[in-house]
Amino acid sequence: MSTTGDDVAIGVAALLVAVAVKVGILICVCRKRNQNDSRSASVDSQFLTLTMDKFLNDMEREKPIRFTGQQLRIATDNYSNLLGSGGFGAVYKGIFSNGTMVAVKVLRGRSSDKRIEEQFKAEVGTIGRIHHFNLVRLYGFCFEKNLIALVYEYMGNGSLDRYLFHENKTIEYEKLHEIAVGTARGIAYLHDECQQRIIHYDIKPGNILLDRNFNPKVADFGLAKLCNRENTHITMTGGRGTPGYAAPELWMPFPITHKCDVYSFGMLLFEIIGKRRNHDTRLAESQEWFPMWIWKKFDNGLLEELVIDCKIEEKNKESARRMVKIALWCVQYKPELRPIMSVVVKMLEGSEEIPEPVNPFQHLLDGGFVAHSVQVSETYTSISSMVTDSSIVRATPVMRKYEIELALSTIILWLMILLVLSCCNNPKTKIYSSSNKQFLTLTIDEFLNDMEKEKPIRFTCEQLRVATNNYTKLLGSGGFGEVYKGSFSNKIIVAVKILRGNSNKRVEEQFMAEVGTIGKIHHFNLIQLYGFCFERDLRALVYEYMENGSLEEYLFHEHKTLRFGKLHEIAVGTARGIAYLHEDCKQKIIHYDIKPGNILLDANFNPKVADFGLAKLCNRENSHITMTGGRGTPGYAAPELWMPSPITHKCDVYSFGMLLFEITGRRRNLELNLTESQEWFPRWVWKKFDAGKVDELIVWCGIEERYKEMAERMIKVALCCVQYRPESRPMMSDVVKMLEGSIDIPKPLNPFQHMTNGTFPSVVVQVSRTDANSAIVSKSGIIYATPIIKKGEIELVSTNGDD
Repeated sequence: MSTTGDDVAIGVAALLVAVAVKVGILICVCRKRNQNDSRSASVDSQFLTLTMDKFLNDMEREKPIRFTGQQLRIATDNYSNLLGSGGFGAVYKGIFSNGTMVAVKVLRGRSSDKRIEEQFKAEVGTIGRIHHFNLVRLYGFCFEKNLIALVYEYMGNGSLDRYLFHENKTIEYEKLHEIAVGTARGIAYLHDECQQRIIHYDIKPGNILLDRNFNPKVADFGLAKLCNRENTHITMTGGRGTPGYAAPELWMPFPITHKCDVYSFGMLLFEIIGKRRNHDTRLAESQEWFPMWIWKKFDNGLLEELVIDCKIEEKNKESARRMVKIALWCVQYKPELRPIMSVVVKMLEGSEEIPEPVNPFQHLLDGGFVAHSVQVSETYTSISSMVTDSSIVRATPVMRKYEIELALSTIILWLMILLVLSCCNNPKTKIYSSSNKQFLTLTIDEFLNDMEKEKPIRFTCEQLRVATNNYTKLLGSGGFGEVYKGSFSNKIIVAVKILRGNSNKRVEEQFMAEVGTIGKIHHFNLIQLYGFCFERDLRALVYEYMENGSLEEYLFHEHKTLRFGKLHEIAVGTARGIAYLHEDCKQKIIHYDIKPGNILLDANFNPKVADFGLAKLCNRENSHITMTGGRGTPGYAAPELWMPSPITHKCDVYSFGMLLFEITGRRRNLELNLTESQEWFPRWVWKKFDAGKVDELIVWCGIEERYKEMAERMIKVALCCVQYRPESRPMMSDVVKMLEGSIDIPKPLNPFQHMTNGTFPSVVVQVSRTDANSAIVSKSGIIYATPIIKKGEIELVSTNGDD
């Protein structure tokens, strides 16, 4: 009897010691992170270290700044350091008092020149509104009577053409391949990931700028055009692009699509492969036009010989072969045969198979297209560089606004006359479609006023009170506060998020996190922040209105359902948005709170990642960051967020994996009303997968037979995403490819092994009140495997979690 009593006493003592040790660990973690916080802030230059006044002032400078002529004269030291010049004007190096180096592009012509005005509006109206690592950044502009200028970030290594066409400057093939991939990513973003599709129209080596690390940035948007994502084609008048790079349809009576940029990119790839101009009259006639010579080599099975001629090393031969085949597909005569740029990225990276290309120049031989020449007699009107010499450009002739001499057949001449007459008689073919209010239809004064109002706007309390009709229509509420529907006088419908606790430091940090992240970036799958209000009695954020609410409404409520195919599209779109945050922004952004309640759905059920109140910026080069306090929502947050481990963007990958489980099962991951084996869905999914019973699981989830393969893929991706070790989780860009089926998914390991082998103790966290983040934890429940140190009260109820 005494032995039993001793055993009980020892067991109780051991339990108390275990609890004390774990509580001690938690306290140490908090203290350690408190000590590291100031160091983290200085490393990452976080906006949370700023005073609110300085933060708001900085945000005012985020949108393109309108500089004065005097400011630019001082910055450029009276325009003393010329970087380059061309038909557009000249570019000068400048530096502002804060040490920021810039390139000031002074457009040739006066403010009364209509062509200069259109070019100016095209550049500011496109690049001034978007954000991507592979696009040049526009800091601001000047529009005065005697000066029209654009102020860009300074690119230390100039343009790509310097390294392709000059013997004294060379780049290794591996770096050129990286430049090609980065350029393709930038163009893919313009076409597929902006709120409105942007067609560049002038992709060429002179418009690819290189920063000090040789990262490529697509530049020169003077010919760019916006169009709705739904539009299959657009109409336009006047020629665009540069001879030798411009697609054939740009001068013919054919529909114009974003595929013209794909053609130009293909011509760019040829020049990267050969490190020579596509047209070089100094070479033998057979080699004079490089694209045709490449096709002949390819068609005759002599690609190996071509690679040797281009002096590409043995180790890069396979990559070069891929690039040749991609280029041949990109320059197909029929636009519908060219791949979209997101597929081009995958092909270049090797994650997409490349079919054998057909002859892109067959039209030159079979009479389907009359071969002819265009004699360039002077500098073309493209904005980034001059055509340096008079040359013959075959196969891609372009109408030019200035004198060009066309040796045309009678048929082509009549086609052009008919096209001109058609444009004159049809009001719908104005330079910018009336159905899509383009910035080029505005007067310059209207345009400049619109740019002043570019997001994020600082609203007053009164403006938001009027817009929300005195806060009468509540959309939802949570620990953060409330969201109300509103409408401005221009009929734009918004969601106004009122933060609870005006003088609360945590609310101030959340406010700065949201405005400082989503207020600076742009992606189709991220919520748009229109503006904010920061006054003594009101902290509010103004977002675009999402008609269909949040994803959780369609996963966890029986009266609202979506077919699995649409849920899969939502998963892919969400993954794209997160991948953009991690890999395509100037600074990496970690969201920290990916969950169904933070995925909003627009009128067409396109997903938008929302709620950046916990988000954090970090430099792209940083492998990890330090932080204080818990982040995320129990059940979705990665285990390392409460442990003394490095924190990386992979914590978002973990949360996305937990989201995928809930999409697959259309149920919450934790359901206490189910049998014990099914109570925690992720573990149950693993057991079914490990036992080879995925088909049984898919049937249980009610997924139709036609979606079976898609669902199996999603399950495997989810298991890869929730691996315990962050380094074992995939990058979000790879997650996108896995979900789309363009790359193979490795067989996942048991992500919950740590719960049984002693590596990680199973902990149960009792959620005792609303989470401190963006949505209400709807009921007090047990959260397994992903415990969190939370800002709000949590009760640690046990150290012996159920397996």
